[in-house]
Amino acid sequence: MLVQKMIAILGRLIFYMLLIPLLVGVIYTLSNDQWLAALILMILSALVLYKGLIRLKIPANSLVVRDGKVVFFIPEKTVRDRFDFASRGQTIIQMPHFGLLDRPYKLEIIVPDSTGGLGSCQLSLNLGYSLELPALQRAYDNFVLYQDQLSLVVKRQLFKSSADMPLPAPLPNNEDAAEYLKPLVAELDLGLENLGLKIETAACKFTSGQRLVRFVAVEQEIVEKSV
Repeated sequence: MLVQKMIAILGRLIFYMLLIPLLVGVIYTLSNDQWLAALILMILSALVLYKGLIRLKIPANSLVVRDGKVVFFIPEKTVRDRFDFASRGQTIIQMPHFGLLDRPYKLEIIVPDSTGGLGSCQLSLNLGYSLELPALQRAYDNFVLYQDQLSLVVKRQLFKSSADMPLPAPLPNNEDAAEYLKPLVAELDLGLENLGLKIETAACKFTSGQRLVRFVAVEQEIVEKSV
């Protein structure tokens, strides 16, 4: 998002800061018949041009897009020839990771237990992109639509899905969490499908008591105001 844009701008600035002095040096050395220095500078200029204009570093979680339609997904960092994409009218879109998928989403679901008290499931969810082409198209469309607000949209969707989801009681011990979480994760995944995302891993810490007290995080207030 904003960080990724700043990195891209910085990369372009470094490219021109290297290229322009080299080209000036080539012109100066040629005009003064300094052939060896000119040759060295021309080789360096060619290398900078290759790395800056032809050699394309593609970051992880990138989409190849043509006319607004996703062609395919590139999950890992790689290096390709820029003209392989330009000749087909394709562009590379780096999907957000920092601020969206680089940390778990944490939410807590509280329900009455069988003893008249309260049970709490503190969920920690790690998300990733769904690799099916229609889901990738939805992820791209939402990225274009929401930009830096996409993380808030994801939190809002998890909040809505959790609020409407029936949570079975009684809550199990932490050792029995895996089977208990399967229907919860499946329900949350249904909501995330609209955003082109899915839950990669889920963990839950269970607590219970007659009264549960929590400090309200700023993040909770922001999500509630946006719902």
